[in-house]
Amino acid sequence: MLFHGFYVLSTEPLIVSFLGSYPFLGGLIYQEKKLTYQPLPKWFRPKHVLEHVPSWAGSWKEMAKRKVKQTLHTLEGRTHHLMVSATDEEVMRKRLSVRGAHLNQNIYINEHIYQPLDEPKIYDAIYTAQLLAVKRHWLAKNIERLMVVSYGGDLHSFCPELKHADFNDRFLSRSELARKYNQSDVGLCLSALEGAVLASCEYLLCGIPVVSTPSKGGRDEFFTPENSIIVPPEPEAVAQAVQQWQKSPPKPQEIREQTLQKMNNLRLDYCIYISKLIEKEIGLKKDPEELKEKYFAPQDGIKSRYIKIADLWKISWEDIQKSFSLSS
Repeated sequence: MLFHGFYVLSTEPLIVSFLGSYPFLGGLIYQEKKLTYQPLPKWFRPKHVLEHVPSWAGSWKEMAKRKVKQTLHTLEGRTHHLMVSATDEEVMRKRLSVRGAHLNQNIYINEHIYQPLDEPKIYDAIYTAQLLAVKRHWLAKNIERLMVVSYGGDLHSFCPELKHADFNDRFLSRSELARKYNQSDVGLCLSALEGAVLASCEYLLCGIPVVSTPSKGGRDEFFTPENSIIVPPEPEAVAQAVQQWQKSPPKPQEIREQTLQKMNNLRLDYCIYISKLIEKEIGLKKDPEELKEKYFAPQDGIKSRYIKIADLWKISWEDIQKSFSLSS
């Protein structure tokens, strides 16, 4: 998902989804290189907000924070729904009676960008991960031909153990990233605790298998014995699993289709959830299959319903209705 913006799922009533990480009423803006907040336009008043968890929220403490957040939303006239990505999060969500559902955020990935391509294999493995300690890059130190993709930065200074690895010194577009995936034998997921990890499904949609460490956050919900190997957080174990896939590579199209089937099943569940909200508010029944076709359209995918917070001051409510009405 994109950050610092909303996906408009309905205009009547106004229903939006977003990746949690900021106060709903605060639009993120930059002033003199500092991150500050400003109120959103008065006309932008959703009835329902669906927040996807950006990090693991399966502990009592983390879910309790979401419970408080829901109360604050209610006081301001909105109904908040928490969309969790992992089974243990769902257990805790129900235990604390937090409104929402178990719908992994990786359903938002655009499969029309990430797909198998006819590219030569250059890398033994690729690791898409920000240069953060939680990503545990050093676990890939025994992989000889390694590519690391981040938002940018000097990988070699950040992780000296990977001085042999290639890395991007500029931001890569999604199409460039898909090409890098296809040039790799395996995709890596090496963190222990975070969200659903978009890269995990991007790998699979491109038809390359995954080597992962045990994790919390929901990325493993798309893993099967046919597309992934989960190993202890040890460099030698990671390298051996990569070699195992290289010796017996799976069929890219089968990996993709398996992943896409699960994504589409979850997308339909998501649309059923939204259709129930619409019917409850205005009494209008929406076909979940038709909603899925609108939300996850070919080429642009759900990005076609995305609007940056910064752009809300440039448009009007009429513009929103014209662009995102489900009847259009």
